[in-house]
Amino acid sequence: MPGDLGVKLRVCEGMVEDARKGIVRVLTPVMDELGLKPNDVVAITGKRTTVARIMPAFQDGCPPGNIQMDGLQRQNAQVGIGEGVTLSPVEWETARTVVLAPVLPGWTLGGEHEIVHLKKHLIGRAVVPGDQVTIPQFSGGDEAFTVEGAAPRGAVVITRDTAVRFKGGEATEGRGQRVTYEDIGGLAREVQRVREIIELPLKYPQLFQRLGVEAPKGILMHGAPGTGKTLIARAVASETEAHFIHVNGPEIMHKYYGESEARLRQVFDEARRKAPSIIFLDEIDALAPRRADVHGDVEKRVVAQLLALMDGLESRGNVIVIAATNIPDLVDPALRRPGRFDREIAINVPDQRGRREILQIHTRGMSLAEDVSLDRLAAITHGFVGADLAALCREAGMYALRRALKSFQLGNERTEDLQLQVTMRDFLDALTEVEPSATREFAMEIPTATWEDIGGLEKIKERLQALVEWPLRYPELFQQFGLQTPKGILLSGPPGTGKTLVAKALARESGINFIPVNSSLLFSHWWGEAEKTLHEVFRKARQASPCLLFFDELDALVPARKAGEGSSIGSRLVSQFLMELDGLEELREVIVLGATNRIDMIDPAVLRPGRFDQILEFPYPDQAARKEIFQIYLRNRPVDPGINLDSLAGAAEGLVGSEIEALCKRAALLAVSEVINHKGAGAYIKTCHLEQALAEIQAEKQQARTGAENHTLRPVWNNVVPGAKSQVGR
Repeated sequence: MPGDLGVKLRVCEGMVEDARKGIVRVLTPVMDELGLKPNDVVAITGKRTTVARIMPAFQDGCPPGNIQMDGLQRQNAQVGIGEGVTLSPVEWETARTVVLAPVLPGWTLGGEHEIVHLKKHLIGRAVVPGDQVTIPQFSGGDEAFTVEGAAPRGAVVITRDTAVRFKGGEATEGRGQRVTYEDIGGLAREVQRVREIIELPLKYPQLFQRLGVEAPKGILMHGAPGTGKTLIARAVASETEAHFIHVNGPEIMHKYYGESEARLRQVFDEARRKAPSIIFLDEIDALAPRRADVHGDVEKRVVAQLLALMDGLESRGNVIVIAATNIPDLVDPALRRPGRFDREIAINVPDQRGRREILQIHTRGMSLAEDVSLDRLAAITHGFVGADLAALCREAGMYALRRALKSFQLGNERTEDLQLQVTMRDFLDALTEVEPSATREFAMEIPTATWEDIGGLEKIKERLQALVEWPLRYPELFQQFGLQTPKGILLSGPPGTGKTLVAKALARESGINFIPVNSSLLFSHWWGEAEKTLHEVFRKARQASPCLLFFDELDALVPARKAGEGSSIGSRLVSQFLMELDGLEELREVIVLGATNRIDMIDPAVLRPGRFDQILEFPYPDQAARKEIFQIYLRNRPVDPGINLDSLAGAAEGLVGSEIEALCKRAALLAVSEVINHKGAGAYIKTCHLEQALAEIQAEKQQARTGAENHTLRPVWNNVVPGAKSQVGR
């Protein structure tokens, strides 16, 4: 079938966008050498010959002498990454008939409309009998089919005129649908490290024998739930064609004496018999907890048995053990040494580029509208892991379905008439329901405040934008000038000047994760519990980076320490806070934002440069700022157009933003009262209402000030018994 002309190439990983589309990519010089144009059909010969359409590759993704093939094409050619194939032109014909059979049992054909859907995704696909193809399903996910026959024989291309027939009943022989490396997004570096340890010993054990070194035997993957630990293990197992044994930690445990150890031995015996094998121990913290922390004998015996099986007297053979946990500190330390788990690989929360790859994977079978921007979605989903992004895509699909069903008549079975398309609005609506796993414990509504809701404070707003937003928008520029994001920013000023409002607006405008911390909830009567909670807050913030960690009323959390109170809870919390700010574990892309109106009560060690690098003082608003605040709080209320805000702002000297907000609310209430009591009055706020509210606010403020002054004297004399004033004087 292939022509005489051919080029030998090395297989490398395909692009995420090309996954399961029947496309391979090579550099343009290779296409020119073979006389090929984009979209030509070519033959790829490994252990088996398959066909695909060819496209030019990008220089950064395809080294010279390589061919990019996705997992499905590699399976059809029966080659792995790093192995060689021969690429050559091939003669093809238009397919008259193609017969497909499901790979996995249990698949049933839904009806004529499903045949139309399945065929639509096959048009333009080049196949030969024996190839596997995958088609996205209505229910989500993909269904794998084997090409059992085609007329005419040889390489064919499916067109609109091709008759596609589906066989039911028994499934064809094969491994079933595989998880490939193209199904994993945002973890290229981690996958590469896992491949180095696992693929080489399983595929080329003779290389290690010639070198005289022992191949690695175990990997411990740890990271937040939903980041893809189990997915990596399944992809590696399918790509290496190894026997895969998935063991959940709790499944091994048994109530009868010795049964748990026997089950563990059975797993390793099966792996030896069917080597090369991969044993995947999911949630290993439940299977092998720290023996010093558990009181039961069963757990200790299981850990001892696992240690013996991993490096005991009897050789393990060509068996590699992969373990996964999201709490690595709970795993017994004896397992975490070379010879047992040789490598520990952190599976981190994906960055923006990784999130875009994951979104591409989960939306490749979806019908997307033209306004959907995956780049924008990736930019606003900080802290989302792979499982969260999958849930986001699923929820967006549900929003699109609800919208389409509004115009769908019940009882109509022609579902193909539905205009099903997922729009950007569906994704944004879904974002309100799907929360990032990394910040779920601190879940709160995204702040609604914006910079337009803050009157005055222009210099402070510009400074915060430069400190927080610019490092995210222009990272290359900051790296070029050797600048780093500040660790801490302290907002200081009188009550009501807008410190908390500015923090909310900053979180909204910058689009990064926002974790507000209620300082009073950290305190506990249990020794060490408050410090542990504070450490957990910072750990979650690191996990959800880039993140804004906001401590309101910071003076309550880190008060100034005094001599002789080294063991008090306040002193211990200050020490823990300092250690988290600049301790051994670095804060990366985490900004600690504090607010206080009593900066004199905060411990001086917290305020030094390197901890709270920037201290922003919030002043009392001047007349221009007061006018702006009046405009903000009156803009959505019916107001008499004749109101002079300049004179009103001048009369409101000494009032802060929160008091002006209260003034506007009180004036609105006076206007409502006038409308209710006097039916003929205009339904809007007048100058007299604002002046009356201002007079009341100023009177109450003066009364509160006088009361505070008297309060400092009254308690002393009220608590003194008659005739004892001279003792107080002394």
